[in-house]
Amino acid sequence: MDRRERFLSEMAENILMPYEAGETYEEEIVGEFENQFEAEYFERFFALLGKEGLILDLACGDGRHTLKLSERANHVMALDLSPNNLKMAKKKCQARGNITFIEGSMFNLPFRENTFDGIWFSQAFEYVPPEKRERLLNSLYSILKPSGVLYMSVETWMYPSLLTSLKELLRVLRLYLYWKFLKGKPLLWGEYLYYLSPEVAQVSCSCWHYHVHTDKWTLCKLLARCGFAIEKMDLYDGYIYVLCRKAR
Repeated sequence: MDRRERFLSEMAENILMPYEAGETYEEEIVGEFENQFEAEYFERFFALLGKEGLILDLACGDGRHTLKLSERANHVMALDLSPNNLKMAKKKCQARGNITFIEGSMFNLPFRENTFDGIWFSQAFEYVPPEKRERLLNSLYSILKPSGVLYMSVETWMYPSLLTSLKELLRVLRLYLYWKFLKGKPLLWGEYLYYLSPEVAQVSCSCWHYHVHTDKWTLCKLLARCGFAIEKMDLYDGYIYVLCRKAR
């Protein structure tokens, strides 16, 4: 195992730690959309589906959107790597009988080709290392039915405001340079670690948490390369919201 592989293995544990720590992680936004764009994209997602179908809630977390998806779809498969997240999601969704919860990794999806009418993938692409992005999107393409719909919210340094974008880009650049050159971590551009306090992470000690950013141009090229046609894309509050179809 080379340095990069060891680093990614360490970061996989780093990412999971706060989610495994307690019952209150992300409690403030459970059951609610993050903003008006997320709510709008939810409606457009089902409008594009054209029918009630089988939905994959990928990296479902503690069920923040699983319950809402189950109210509109025939059935929802909710997958997450964190047993604690799944425990909380099952508790929130216990009144619904059309949800199947699966513990598993987004990088090793246990589904056949052409299984899902739609995939809902909210606020988890920031945990996908740059060299794994295309493989992941190819696997999502594979498990979608023809003309299936993919929704993603993707963390970015870009904002509608140019000044805010430059400030955020500088912040990410500083963290990237610090961890790559001062700490000697084998980072690729866009990757960085940031401080996660015990109050936020609900853990007994502070830690550094892994994220990776991308931009609209890179994401558009990647989606096109993987066979997706973009139906709608918006930039808001540090996230790229995108809705696309399986195109070929």
